Amino acid sequence: MRVFVTGVAGQLGHDVMNELQKRGIEGIGTDLKETYSGVQDGTAVTAMPYVSLDITDRDAVMAKVTELHPDVIIHCAAWTAVDLAEDEDKKPKVRAINVDGTKNLADAGRDKAWRRAGSVLYAHKVLHRPHRLGVRRQRQELHPHDAECRKDP
Repeated sequence: MRVFVTGVAGQLGHDVMNELQKRGIEGIGTDLKETYSGVQDGTAVTAMPYVSLDITDRDAVMAKVTELHPDVIIHCAAWTAVDLAEDEDKKPKVRAINVDGTKNLADAGRDKAWRRAGSVLYAHKVLHRPHRLGVRRQRQELHPHDAECRKDP
């Protein structure tokens, strides 16, 4: 099984990649930087396959998912500085990352060119159901809190 994990420079993505390696599952990590820029703690994630990707770039997301043909996408990338997210000058960027980026990944996972009926798991799915990580092979629908992601821009 091939799993594509976004946001691997962050805490959750970092830990998800290490968990995949422990379970013997192929993980490919992504984040904005050209090379892995997360914590250099000597764990598996620091040496696992990595590709640079801006999830807010719809065409790039579609191309990368088509190229990699993952069985599962685990989406851990997000703007997490909650207080700063409320600043008027930050709202467009926060929306681009947390809403549009998530929609891009969901759409890429639903694209007919994508092999089989893979899954797109969001951070809340991993946090609330970690025992299912890498086990289920079904398409995960957007959580009701992600309803805004379903809206076309």
